Amino acid sequence: MKQMYDEIVAVTENRPLTGGHFLLSLDSPRQAVATRPGQFAMVRILGRSDVLLRRPMSIYDIRPVANHHGGKARTEQAPRVMQLLYKVVGRGTRLMSALKPGDRVGLLAPLGHGFFVEEYLPRAHEADEILLVAGGIGIAALLLPAKELAEAGFSARLFFGGRTQADLVGAEDFKPYVRAALLATENGATGYKGFVTRPLEDYLARHTNKKCLLLVCGPWAMLRATVELARKYGHPCLVSMENRMGCGLGVCLGCCIRVQGTGHEAYQRVCTEGPVFWAEKVVWEDGIRETVDGENHPGQVRQQTKGTR
Repeated sequence: MKQMYDEIVAVTENRPLTGGHFLLSLDSPRQAVATRPGQFAMVRILGRSDVLLRRPMSIYDIRPVANHHGGKARTEQAPRVMQLLYKVVGRGTRLMSALKPGDRVGLLAPLGHGFFVEEYLPRAHEADEILLVAGGIGIAALLLPAKELAEAGFSARLFFGGRTQADLVGAEDFKPYVRAALLATENGATGYKGFVTRPLEDYLARHTNKKCLLLVCGPWAMLRATVELARKYGHPCLVSMENRMGCGLGVCLGCCIRVQGTGHEAYQRVCTEGPVFWAEKVVWEDGIRETVDGENHPGQVRQQTKGTR
């Protein structure tokens, strides 16, 4: 079992962003130190009998805190604050949006098999460039990998798409870690008009002499389209998957997806063997996964329960 902690932690900030998005900051030093890129957390709303299960959220960022001594700010080096980027899409996330500094939540983290650099390092060294591809709130899974890649000296480029400009939250946070960012909106308000896979394919077609490694997170249809492009142009691809989730620990088996294999080996759990998989391992079945009560929270594993995350 990987290192994880189940704790009651304090909210330090719950900052409203555009398009119904929020950035929730939690004071959780043990969990922050243990977190690796691409992992997720299960959030429990305390004191609510009508919200029984935890809400799964990608871990967006891990930060130290600034202490003030004698009027001067001094930043601690060790990470202490865990940040979760989320969008209000139903009852659970509406309750989260009402959290204030000093409130407390239950937090089970860090969870899952993320973008672990030692596993893709050989392919990263073979690549001329790393391409980070995000759709909507899928951006939440890619900031920590972007930071780790930049610190290791790899060149990365971001492709980020959303329905509207308000959905392109967090793009500014990537500027120190990527050489360029290509944005796309379905209504054409910012960047390319259409799906983010359009500028991605344009780029891959123009640079067939480049070797790339793709790290991708977003809704099922976007993942599948990106994987097809990676296969078409001969690039390895890692995907952060989503599915309905109940426990986050691999016990309920509600988040299983089809993978290459037979018998029991034909299924793996998004919460433990994933959420990050090599694209060629996943069986890309037809159709977009159904949501629960009309909720669709791309980039974060879905919860198998009546209601919302």
